[in-house]
Amino acid sequence: MRLSAIALTTLILILPASAQKQSAPVLVPNMEEIKTYQQGLQAMADQLPELAVSRFQDAYAIKGLEDAQNREILYRLTEAQVRANQPEAALKTLKSKFFENHPERNFWLAQAYAAQGKYMEAIEYFKLLDSQSIYQDAATLSLASLQLALGFEDESIKNFLKARNSKDVITKLKATATLSEVYLRKNELANAQKMIASVPDGEKSSILKLLLEAKLAFAKKDFPDAIAKYSLLFENEQGIPPRLYQFALLGLADAQHAAGSDQEAIGELLSFVSERQDTPILLPIFERLSAWSSNELSATDPFYKQLERWAGRDLDAPSILSQQRDSNFIVPPLPSAATLQSVSENLRSTALYYYAKHTARLNTPGALAKAQFDLSTYRLAYPLHPLFGSSILETAKIELQLQQRLQALQTLRTLAYLVKKQQVTLSPVAQTKAGFIAGLLSVEAENYADALNAFELATHSNNIDVAKYATINAGLAALRSSNLAAFDAQKTKIKDKDIRTQLEVEKALWMAHQKHQNAREALSNFLLKNPNHERAVDARISLASICATQAPLDPVLCTALLDTVKGDTLSEKQYTEYSRTRYQLAELKQNWPAAVEATQSFLDTYPTNEDAAEFRLRQGISLYRNGEHNKARQLLVKIALDQPDSPLVPFCYYYAGTAARLEGTPQALKESIDLFEKVIGLKSTLSTEARIQQARLLLDVNRTEEAKISLHEVYDPASASSQQREIGILLATALHTQGSEDSGQYAKAVAIHDQLLKHPSLPLSWSNQINYMKGQTLESMGNDAAALDSYYIVINRENLGAADGQQEWKWFYQCGFKAIALLEKNKDYRAAVAVAKKIAASGGPETESYQKRARALEMEHMIWE
Repeated sequence: MRLSAIALTTLILILPASAQKQSAPVLVPNMEEIKTYQQGLQAMADQLPELAVSRFQDAYAIKGLEDAQNREILYRLTEAQVRANQPEAALKTLKSKFFENHPERNFWLAQAYAAQGKYMEAIEYFKLLDSQSIYQDAATLSLASLQLALGFEDESIKNFLKARNSKDVITKLKATATLSEVYLRKNELANAQKMIASVPDGEKSSILKLLLEAKLAFAKKDFPDAIAKYSLLFENEQGIPPRLYQFALLGLADAQHAAGSDQEAIGELLSFVSERQDTPILLPIFERLSAWSSNELSATDPFYKQLERWAGRDLDAPSILSQQRDSNFIVPPLPSAATLQSVSENLRSTALYYYAKHTARLNTPGALAKAQFDLSTYRLAYPLHPLFGSSILETAKIELQLQQRLQALQTLRTLAYLVKKQQVTLSPVAQTKAGFIAGLLSVEAENYADALNAFELATHSNNIDVAKYATINAGLAALRSSNLAAFDAQKTKIKDKDIRTQLEVEKALWMAHQKHQNAREALSNFLLKNPNHERAVDARISLASICATQAPLDPVLCTALLDTVKGDTLSEKQYTEYSRTRYQLAELKQNWPAAVEATQSFLDTYPTNEDAAEFRLRQGISLYRNGEHNKARQLLVKIALDQPDSPLVPFCYYYAGTAARLEGTPQALKESIDLFEKVIGLKSTLSTEARIQQARLLLDVNRTEEAKISLHEVYDPASASSQQREIGILLATALHTQGSEDSGQYAKAVAIHDQLLKHPSLPLSWSNQINYMKGQTLESMGNDAAALDSYYIVINRENLGAADGQQEWKWFYQCGFKAIALLEKNKDYRAAVAVAKKIAASGGPETESYQKRARALEMEHMIWE
C-alpha cells in the first residue's frame, strides 16, 4: 500500500505507553510461577520489547501449560512483537488457536498490518475493535491518523471528533490539536477557530492562532499581511513543532506565489528540499513547484534542471533533450556515485517522477518517448512510492498524446485494478480523471460494460467499485507451439483469475526467451499488475536481462531489478538466469572484475550445473578482457580439454588463442597459431575468423607462405562481406611480401586490390585503406605514376560514391604523405605544393601541419603564384 501526499501530518500509529500501564495482566492461575513470563512483563515495563519477545517465547515453549496460560503468554508475545516492530512475527502469533475469541485480537492485528504497510487492512481491523476495549482511545486515534494519511479526510475527521469525546485528557488534546491543523489546511477557518480555542493556552496554541490569522489574511487576499504573519513564525524556528513548521512553510510559499513573488517562493522551497531531503511534505512541495513552473517548459528551465540533477539524469553533460534527437534516444547511463550518495532515495524517486512528467511537456523530439521510459523506470525501481498510481495515469496521458488509444485504455484498466485491489492509492481528483478518460475510450472501443465501470470509478473517490477485468485467457500448449494466435484465442475462454495471471506471465517469459520485440512491455505490464506474484522474480530477472542485452540498454534499471532479487532464495534454474544476467550487466558496463565475480559465484554455488561450462567460458573471456591473458588461456584450454564434445570448444580455443597472442612471447605466439588451427579444424562458425587471426600472426612471424595458402582456401572475390575484405587484404599483403623475391606476386596483389575496390557500397575507411595498400604495391613494382593515381583517388575524394557524407583521416593522410613524397621524388614540386594545399583544405586534424608543409615546399623550391 502506498501513502498519498500528506500536507500536514505524518502517519503516527498510537500505541499504549506500556502493557502494564494500560492493563494489569489477566488473572490466569499460576502465571506468577512462570519465571520467563514474569521476566517478559518486566522487560515490557522497562520499555525493552525486543528482550520481552525472547522471554515470552521461552515461556510459551514450556511443556504442560494450560490453554489459558498459553493464551495469556501469546497475547503478551504479540504485544511485544508489535512494539518491537516485528509485524510479520506478530501476525503469525495472532493466527494461533488461542486467539480466536480474544477481545484485543483486532487491535493488535491492526497494529501489525499497519507496521507492514498494509494500511487498508489495518483500517478494517481498527473498525472491528470492541467499543469496550481498553485500547479504544489508541485505536480511534490510529484509525483517524491512517484515514487522514490515506486521503479519507471526511472519515478521519469523524474519528478525531469521536476521540475528542474521550475521558482521557491526552487523547482529547491530541485529537483537538490535529483537527485544528486539518481544518486550517481545508480552509474551514470557523471550525479551525473553534478547535484552536479549545487548545489550552501555551506555546502550541499561540502558534495555531498565528497560523489562523495568516490563513484569514490569505482568505481575504491580503497577501502581504499573510506573508508577514507567516514570517513571524520563522523568527523562532526552534520553538515550532515540525508539522506546524512544515504547514507554515507551505502557507508562506502559497502567499508569496499569490503575491506574484514566484521566484522567491520557488527558491525557498528548493532550498528547503535540498537541506531536508526526507521531509514529509516533499510531495506537497513538488506539487506546488510543478504547478508553478512555466507552461512553455524548456529543457533549461531551472526547476527542470534541478529535477534532472536530483533524479540522477544530469551526469554533468548537456541534457539529451537539449539536442535534436528523434524518438530512438539513448538511455542515460548509471548516475555518478556522487549523485547517488548526495541525494536520498526518497528525493531521487520523487524527482524522477516529476522529471518524467515534465519531460512530457517539452516541445522536443523524443520527449514523449523518453518520458514514457522514465515513468517505467520509476515504477520498476520504486514500486512502493506514493506516486506509483499517479505515474500510471501520466503514462496513459502520454499514450493519448501519441494516439495510442487502445494502449491508454489498457493502462487505465490496470490502474483501476490496482486501486481496487488496494495495491496503490490515488487521489479522488486523479481517480475521477482516470475514470472519465477510460470511460470515453471504452465507448470509443464499443466496450460499454467497461465504459460503465470506468465512469463508476470516476464518480467515487477511494471506495472504487470497478467491474472485473474482461477475462483474458491463454493455453500453454498453444504457447509452447509458438502459435500466438491460438494462444490468444484460448485465453479468452479461461475465466479463472489465477490461471489467467499464470498464463500471462508464461507468455511474457516466452516472449523474452524468443527475444520478441514486445517482451519488455509484456514483462513490465505483468510486474506492474502482479508485483508479488510467485513468478515475479523470474519476470524481474528476464526484464533485467533485456535491459542489459537489448536496445534501449539501461544498466540503471537492470541494476535496480537485480537488487530486488535475493540470490540465496532462488532455485538452481533461477540462480542460473540471475547469474547470467549479472554477467551481462557487468559486460555492458565493461566491469570485468565484476563479471569474473558473477561467474565464480555461480560456479561455487552449482559446480556441476549443466551450464557450468558456459560460465567457465564467460569467466575465461572476462579474464582475457581484464588483461589476465595467461589465466584466461589456461582456463579456456582446460575447458576444451575437459569437455571435448561441448559446442563451446571452438569458443574456448578461439579466445585462448587470442589471449596467447597478446602475451607476445615467441612460445605464446606459436601456441596461439596452434590454437587457431584447432578452431579452423573444428569447422565452426568461428573457423573463418580464426583463420583471419592466424594469418595475421603468420605474417607477423614471417611464415608468409603458410598464411597465403590458408587464405587462398577461403577467399571468395565475389563476396562483399567484411570478413572477405579482411581475407583479401591479408592475402594481398602476403603476396606483396613475397614480391620482393618474386615480382610476379605484386601483380596478383594489385589484382586483389582492384577486386576489393569494385565491391558496391564499400565503406570509405576500407576504400582509403585498400587504395593506400595498392599504391604501396605499385611503388614496389616501380610504377610511380599508377601509385600516385591510387593515392590521388583518396586525396581528391574520388572514391566517396555511395559513402558520401562519411569521413576518414588515417588512410587519407597516409595517402597524402606518400603522394607528396612521390611528387618530390620525381621533382614535380608545384604538384607537391598543390597536393599539400588540397590536403590542408580538407579541414581535418592535420590541416595546420600540411599548411606548413606546403609553405616549406614553396620556400625551398621558390615556387610563387
